[in-house]
Amino acid sequence: LCITNRGTAPACNVSLKTNVPWINVVASKNEAECDKDLEVKATSRCIGPSGTLMNLPLNQQGDGVGEEDIIRPGEKIRVPVLVRTSGGGRQEFYMLFRYELWRPQDTGPDLTPTIPASLPKHRWLRKMISVPVYPSLTLTASLMPSYWKKGEHVLSVEMTNYRSDRQTKLDINLDKICIASRYYQATQLSGQLGESDPLGSEAHLQELNGGPTSVLRIGWQERVTMHYLITPLLDDNGKDKAQYTLSQCHLIDGKSNISRQSAPAVTDFVCLEHAHERFKDALDTHNQEMARIAAEEEKEGQPRHVAQIRRAKSSLPPDGKDDESTMAKSGEKLGSSGSVPLQPHHPTSIASLCPPSESNSKINLVCSWNASGNEDIDTIYGQHHLRQLTVRPQLKSKGCPLTITARHKMEIVHDFGRGPLNLDLEITVRNRLIETEVDFEFLVEPQLDFEFMGSECFRWSLGGGDELVIPIQAVITRSGVYNLQSVRLTVFGSGTEVPYLFPLQWIVKVDST
Repeated sequence: LCITNRGTAPACNVSLKTNVPWINVVASKNEAECDKDLEVKATSRCIGPSGTLMNLPLNQQGDGVGEEDIIRPGEKIRVPVLVRTSGGGRQEFYMLFRYELWRPQDTGPDLTPTIPASLPKHRWLRKMISVPVYPSLTLTASLMPSYWKKGEHVLSVEMTNYRSDRQTKLDINLDKICIASRYYQATQLSGQLGESDPLGSEAHLQELNGGPTSVLRIGWQERVTMHYLITPLLDDNGKDKAQYTLSQCHLIDGKSNISRQSAPAVTDFVCLEHAHERFKDALDTHNQEMARIAAEEEKEGQPRHVAQIRRAKSSLPPDGKDDESTMAKSGEKLGSSGSVPLQPHHPTSIASLCPPSESNSKINLVCSWNASGNEDIDTIYGQHHLRQLTVRPQLKSKGCPLTITARHKMEIVHDFGRGPLNLDLEITVRNRLIETEVDFEFLVEPQLDFEFMGSECFRWSLGGGDELVIPIQAVITRSGVYNLQSVRLTVFGSGTEVPYLFPLQWIVKVDST
């Protein structure tokens, strides 16, 4: 942004209001070094919860508002910002600037600033831009539980090049995939692009064709799918650990960089968009409530409906209680247990995007890319993101709310002259839901080649996040290769019974001596 003072008086306190969260004010080097609590600080110098109102730094040294944080008559100041558009087609972008008349600050006898007798004078400047937004990259993702190890999930990310802003050179270079979360970290599954074989890897093929070796290049209308392992953060006791983590996975070589510190350059636009959506939802809810109250006032004098009486009672706080329960739910001042204090955070901060709540189980996905601009020397840097992807649902799940894993030996040598083989099999059933109990029936279906011994059929209930370990034995009478997966789960709820079969293979190879 280029700001020029064309008047005859100095100005200060320049703020900007936009209609969409497209602008991110770049933090100066001094600001990044001085701010130790970046996790709870406002993103892009935002004011308020909307993510579209921000204070512009006139002092490029980043020392804050002071004697030098002004723009003098005839002076021109450039404020570095990052712009990320959204949507498609021609978009209207509105910017409203507010600035104040700068007045020297008087001091009293004790050298303390005196309060001005009147409010500072201010003016407004409106700027409207019509921005054409062309298609570039399409990003989709899906999560499914891992049936090999409990607690882990597999994230599949699909990226498609739909660029149409020019006629030629429509390639897009995919740089890295970043996952921001407070309870999970991500690593790229190895071997997807042949990185273990230098002569047959995708990077080597791109180098032979004159392409880059540090990024993954996809042509026009090409699609690539990458898979990542999402693992929970655990403490020394094996319990869930709440710590903000940014996983940066480079696509071309599969290397993953796990950072425990905030990286605003990666998550800035995600935080702004998240705060803006929450603000719009809260505003819509408020407007609906005000419309409902206005409609009730028009019907004043008529008997109240039962639903109106219940709403009025539910809005009153319980006797002998204050608003601590509300603060505990929002995570602003109290921890999830109400005893561990949490540092207050700004609505546009990373702590708001990844709140420190035990019931939160979500990740945020960011894809960074670059491409050639209108001129060969220009480079376009882009970013696509998906917010609040649910890893473990809280109340209900579209699929089976239970996952199963098994532990057993995969290769065994046995002397069948002494009798059949009794193979120990340990099956773990886990409730994926965080806050909902699941009632189910466990059944091991009989097989022709071998038999099972143990608890083959029973009914059980698992609380949110709980798990059940079921030890059984497989009785095998001859050598061969066997699939021990014969479990069927039937979930009961609201008068329905839904059976689930799992496309898994628990393979064991048995050799005879």
